[in-house]
Amino acid sequence: MFVVGCASAGDRDVVPVDAPGGGTVDGPPTETPDGPPASACDNKLGTYATGFETEQTGWTHVTMDGADGEGATWPFDEWQKGASSAVGGPVGCHEGSNCWGTQISDNYTSCSRAALISPPYDLSSCTGRDVKLTFFSWHDFWTGSYNSTTWYDGGIVEISSDGLTWMAVTPTPAYPGTIDINPNRGSSYECVLPTSFRLDGKQGFVGNGGGWKLVTIPLPAAMLTEKFRVRFAYASGVSYSSTSPETNRDHTRPGWYIDELAFSGL
Repeated sequence: MFVVGCASAGDRDVVPVDAPGGGTVDGPPTETPDGPPASACDNKLGTYATGFETEQTGWTHVTMDGADGEGATWPFDEWQKGASSAVGGPVGCHEGSNCWGTQISDNYTSCSRAALISPPYDLSSCTGRDVKLTFFSWHDFWTGSYNSTTWYDGGIVEISSDGLTWMAVTPTPAYPGTIDINPNRGSSYECVLPTSFRLDGKQGFVGNGGGWKLVTIPLPAAMLTEKFRVRFAYASGVSYSSTSPETNRDHTRPGWYIDELAFSGL
């Protein structure tokens, strides 16, 4: 039986103000180049663009789906920020020196289940507008066969109006397939709480995405609140018969990377 660890983090009501490419945003624009002053919504959305280049507060990552408290030796949550150096992973980041990845220097390991969670974004001034969330995504998740079944590790994007309840989204381009977590390879190689994988059976990023892709998510009107959040959740099953996380890591894939997050309103 795998023995695994936990991670947790609290919410912080702080909003990042770093801009893509590493600069910081000193303040909202007062007017558009050839037009009237920008709206409160446009000003607010402009401050939220981030390439993760500067020191940030408010972003957290946590173990999910009932795995907390199961021990201190298994790396359930492997979200890290930096430049990719994993063999087979992206070269660096989409832009700049920093991005978030499930394990920036190696493959993720088996039985992971964790989420990267944004700080709260105040979108209340955008009521009545068509607001979109965009980010660049790179993914390469393990796919394999065991007991005549093909299994798929993977990740999904979820959004929340209050940071408490979450809903899955349908991005553009669409998810390539369905996550199907293999919970065990026999009783000696079983994930702790193998039936708690909430992502199992959901549409998500699976397989190899073929490089960095721009992902667009239209936000429902109900999400334009003072406490909007987005989270990136991933899960992995048992890809190899070993109780060592490092040995299992040799039999998975580089995982999922996120960069250049921004909002736009029409």
